[in-house]
Amino acid sequence: MGILSVDLLITLQILPVFFSNCLFLALYDSVILLKHVVLLLSRSKSTRGEWRRMLTSEGMRCIWKSFLLDAYKQVKLGEDAPNSSVVHVSNPEGSNNHGHGTQEKTVDGAECHLLDFANPERPLVVNFGSATCPPFTSQLPAFSKLVEEFSSVADFLLVYIDEAHPSDGWAVPGDSSLSFEVKKHQNQEDRCAAAHQLLERFSLPPQCRVVADRMDNNANVAYGVAFERVCIVQRQKIAYLGGKGPFYYNLQEVRRWLEKNFSKRCKLD
Repeated sequence: MGILSVDLLITLQILPVFFSNCLFLALYDSVILLKHVVLLLSRSKSTRGEWRRMLTSEGMRCIWKSFLLDAYKQVKLGEDAPNSSVVHVSNPEGSNNHGHGTQEKTVDGAECHLLDFANPERPLVVNFGSATCPPFTSQLPAFSKLVEEFSSVADFLLVYIDEAHPSDGWAVPGDSSLSFEVKKHQNQEDRCAAAHQLLERFSLPPQCRVVADRMDNNANVAYGVAFERVCIVQRQKIAYLGGKGPFYYNLQEVRRWLEKNFSKRCKLD
């Protein structure tokens, strides 16, 4: 099958789910607009602030790009894990470690590779996301709990990627106490700074290492992340591959995988 035929087939596969996502956003906008009008008529103070539509041309481009990333991702269940190039981001709760039980001081922006954090004797849970992705940030407390409960048998890595909803791009409305105002990253320093902003709001356990994707987004592309995704690397292979975010981003599946494979060892520890 030629390249054009493959591209056409992938496009035809993406179109139905792309339009269903757009329909979902249209319904979401309608509900929020109705709520906004009701509050306005009741002269409620809750109406203060700008109403932002989710279904915009920028939003549609981002959704389409996310499906393309997923369709063309290099990562496959049971196959070799892509050893993407990333940079260190210091976790204020602890030092970044290379492997379980060893500690090594690292400098923000220092180059490394994703599999540098993998131990052949332990699975590596890799969580991809950004501060402006509400489904990702809302699950960070659950992710922290996973780290605390299973750090005796598994390693954990958070990979900070391109912003899902930058304030100067496809921004999303949200509770000001929970939302982040982060612009599109112009350089690696911007990306590391955004990662630090996330870590200041959500304290991750010291056992979790943190890195940022390079500005060429090679980790994002290889793992088909787009918004958020989680996977488990074991012996350099993909032992678990989570679904495309936001709708199929599921940390409960990660918990079940860890419990199935390591629950007895956790109890002993």
